[in-house]
Amino acid sequence: MDQSVINAFNQINERRMKPWVGEEEVRIIWVKAIEEATGLLLEAERGRKDSSHNHVIIEFKAPGLFKGSKDSPKFKEATESRLLPYILREAEKTGIPVSDFIGIAVDGEHICFTQVRGSEIFSQQLIPFSLYAVSIVIEAFKADTRRALTTENLLRDFGHGSSNARELMQSLSDGLAYEIQKTDNNKVKMLFEEWRTLYGQVSDTSTLLTESICSEITFLWKGEDKHSISARLFVIHTYNSLLIKLLAAEIVSSHGLTSFEYPAQTISALKDDKALIKSLEKDIEKSAIFEQAGIKGFVEEAIFSWYLDIAKLSNSESGGLITSLRKTLAVLSLYHLDKISRTRDVLRDLYQGLVPRQLRKSLGEFYTPDWLVDYTLAKAKKKPWLEQRVLDPTCGSGAFLISLIRQKISEAKEMKWSNDQILEHICSSVWGFDLNPLAVQTARVNFLIEIAELLQTCKGVEIELPILLADAIYSPAPDPNNNQDVVNYKIGSQLAKLDISLPSELALSRKRLDEVFIRLGEDVELNLDFIDVKEKLLRYKLISSQEMVSWEEPLSYTYNQILGLHRKQWNGIWFRIVRNFFWSATAGEFDCIVGNPPWVRWSKLPDTYRERVKPTCEDYGIFSKTKRHGGNELDISAMITYTVADKWLVNDGCMAFVITGTLFKNPSSAGFRTFKLEPKDPNSAFLQPIEVEDFKALKPFEDASNHTVVAIFKKTRAEPKYPIPYKIWQAAEGQKRTIDPKLNQAEVFKKIVADNKEAFPVSEDGSPWAILKIGRFSTIKYLSNECDWTKGRKGITTDLNGVYFVPIIQDNGERVEIKSRPEAGKIDIGVSRTQWVEPDLLYPLIKGASDFEACYLKLADPNYNKQMLYTFVPNTGISKADFQNSKDKLNLQEYKNTKIWFENFKDQLLNRSTFRRQMNNAPYQAIYNVGDYTFQPWKVVWPEMSKSFYAAVASSIDMPVNGKRVFIPDHKVYFSSFDSKEIAYYLCGLLNTETVREWLDSHNVSIQVANIFKHLSLPEFNTLDTEHMRLSELVEQVHNTHNKSDRSKLLIEVFSLAENILSNWDNSSE
Repeated sequence: MDQSVINAFNQINERRMKPWVGEEEVRIIWVKAIEEATGLLLEAERGRKDSSHNHVIIEFKAPGLFKGSKDSPKFKEATESRLLPYILREAEKTGIPVSDFIGIAVDGEHICFTQVRGSEIFSQQLIPFSLYAVSIVIEAFKADTRRALTTENLLRDFGHGSSNARELMQSLSDGLAYEIQKTDNNKVKMLFEEWRTLYGQVSDTSTLLTESICSEITFLWKGEDKHSISARLFVIHTYNSLLIKLLAAEIVSSHGLTSFEYPAQTISALKDDKALIKSLEKDIEKSAIFEQAGIKGFVEEAIFSWYLDIAKLSNSESGGLITSLRKTLAVLSLYHLDKISRTRDVLRDLYQGLVPRQLRKSLGEFYTPDWLVDYTLAKAKKKPWLEQRVLDPTCGSGAFLISLIRQKISEAKEMKWSNDQILEHICSSVWGFDLNPLAVQTARVNFLIEIAELLQTCKGVEIELPILLADAIYSPAPDPNNNQDVVNYKIGSQLAKLDISLPSELALSRKRLDEVFIRLGEDVELNLDFIDVKEKLLRYKLISSQEMVSWEEPLSYTYNQILGLHRKQWNGIWFRIVRNFFWSATAGEFDCIVGNPPWVRWSKLPDTYRERVKPTCEDYGIFSKTKRHGGNELDISAMITYTVADKWLVNDGCMAFVITGTLFKNPSSAGFRTFKLEPKDPNSAFLQPIEVEDFKALKPFEDASNHTVVAIFKKTRAEPKYPIPYKIWQAAEGQKRTIDPKLNQAEVFKKIVADNKEAFPVSEDGSPWAILKIGRFSTIKYLSNECDWTKGRKGITTDLNGVYFVPIIQDNGERVEIKSRPEAGKIDIGVSRTQWVEPDLLYPLIKGASDFEACYLKLADPNYNKQMLYTFVPNTGISKADFQNSKDKLNLQEYKNTKIWFENFKDQLLNRSTFRRQMNNAPYQAIYNVGDYTFQPWKVVWPEMSKSFYAAVASSIDMPVNGKRVFIPDHKVYFSSFDSKEIAYYLCGLLNTETVREWLDSHNVSIQVANIFKHLSLPEFNTLDTEHMRLSELVEQVHNTHNKSDRSKLLIEVFSLAENILSNWDNSSE
């Protein structure tokens, strides 16, 4: 508690205990204490109000005149005769809404906050004088006005920079650290481990990134360093979850939906700590407030209720959590939520304001801006929303759901629907799933905000918000390959590892499953064995005797697992979680599916989850058939697109997703591009792409640069038809590519322009799409076959460039002095060191795209003035024999210094990822992607990463001691190798033509050009063809022309001749 508040309390209490006499004494001491605690100067009595500051009005009465009752005459006088008329006059004079004013009545023994709505005054709780009572009055004067539910207000009061957030999260952090360090099992520790394994994994956090993340977080972690990031994220999620549940309770109360008035203030005013904890547990975490309001199952996640266990600890062990909770509740009680302003997703903005930007990037959390939500929905809308059931299967905080609800309400009002009709329709036709419990709770609160005013007019209605903790990829269903009478489903991490088994008839009956689970949940809490549970299920007629014969085995199997967890102090969540997952299986089909599924690569998923969903993904056939392009590169948005279309999209239904455009081009998404939902079924349904809107040239997401597209699909029985309309958006002239997320749809589209193109698969089903000008595909498709006379290769992979790629400092005629390069990678290889080594294994290196340009190798320029790098190539292939030869060679005396060089870095070399995964029995010095082709004298090289395609020829160069040696490309450079320079120069000429470049750019991911010849066929070199020979000679001449201006002139002739060769070949092949 702030010392100034404690001083104010002591000052008032000291005078109060004398005791004080009359209204004047109460006024003087309270005003003085408030002024000293806040630094404000309160106005004296004038115009029938006692004291005020801006929008806070305080009315004093003599000690005890309220008599502890809001029905007392003096209380009514203070509120109805004094505060109400003054607030009405001030509102009229200033133009400020009456609901923004804070009225406070004080009689020395009690305080009471009031709020004016319309022309009536409403009083909150009558709070006995206490430290808390003083603190909330002081907080009101600091706040100055009742807060509206806006992003700015939430971030100011509860954002990570606020004292409320900092103090409460620090208390949570301290309590969590205390529980985790215990050696025995406890509920908090196990909840954290469960959350961390399933939801809290952060990938690729280097030491530098970890430090950057920690520097942005305003509370400390005092536990083990290994939990530094995940524990703090758990604390942030818990804090966020608690805050939005409390906000929801205030909304329900302020709309008159429950008899529990002013929950934040009521709970915070409870003097007894145990009573406060009990109220939070019963009314918030067990959903009593919401159940009373007719909203079933509103709070179902229990993972974030662990703060209650911390609150029960001693003050030192809990870090003063109770005090922090009271303060947060007090600030929240100053919000007015009876009329919620129609802002968009303020809870999303609050979360983004709480979680450091770097941490959100590591988690892949990018929230869809409102304009993109609205545009995606506009593209998806094929008929009125009132005629459609809609699902967002990865709904996050609910941005798409918010927009849908608003559009449905607007349509319904135009159709003159009653509020009861509208409410029933929305709660049955707007659904959301998410696997993250915080996202689910946030989306439920956002859903509630949107329908609160409807609920207010629909008295006695019971609803359930269809926002489920559910998995869009892995949902419960009978296994067609096993017993159809039972549904098996795995839930939980390696710690809980629940293997749920339920009778199919029960699992797919929503109402019955709920009834049975409520009974099972209660019996687990009573620690009953299944024999007793079975008797109850029969007695209460939840299950018939006949059903029990076949149902007992799966039910007892499931119940006993959860009972086992209960006996380890690890229950309270599972039946609620299972209920949600199985509800998704009974959701039925939807006319439209929309959303922005997460963009996370398969290799970045938690191991437990990856193994769980792998069979599902294999059934859909969306993994690449090319081993090296397998699931480790597949984006899970591709999996989600297939699974949700198959399970929940009605035939002829529409799907509109914000996804990554790489799905339409990269090799690992070949399975996705077949668009066949059941590859083993000859009667399978398909996803027909309808249109794609490409925003790659823009930056729709504030925190990320990625290839954003809006893709529209239709579920159909017919195989996909092409071409697909493909629109490419870019910034209008004079506009920036970064789009302000605060702009609305109309404002955004005034700043961007579109180029209409069309998309075709370059060859067979699943091949990359070529994106070309309308009509161009038919005139260029002659290039689309696989080349049968050359192939592309990847350069060498070392995984430790600072050791392998080195400059030569000097030579002595026999040996060379080299230098390590610590700056060349993320792996720590220590400080830079020099050493004399034998030169035999060193070759000149082509490091990347900047080393060459079209028809010219910059490294071969006689005036090249940058530091040349050379690479070690210890092995000449990757066969067992090659590895043995390399090992033998490095043990020879004539390579002793080279061997010592590698020994300096042995630990790092052994830990290289490619070495560990793909180089069994190799010497630790060996490299990957090397073979006879690596040493061929002529190579045509092109960059893996480039905005546009270009190629050059690389041959050999003189190097110290060794003399002439071939260039060796790094793995960021691809190449074709030849023994003939004529073929190499000829191919280089063809590859640099505008036609070939247009074709390659049309279907390759710009940062992953790779093996171009899989879908590029070119006329084979013919020594008898004079044009072929002339092109080869011209390209060689360009490579030997070091003046850029002269080179440019020659290139014009090269391009013209090469285009002519392609044109003649096209005509001859028709």
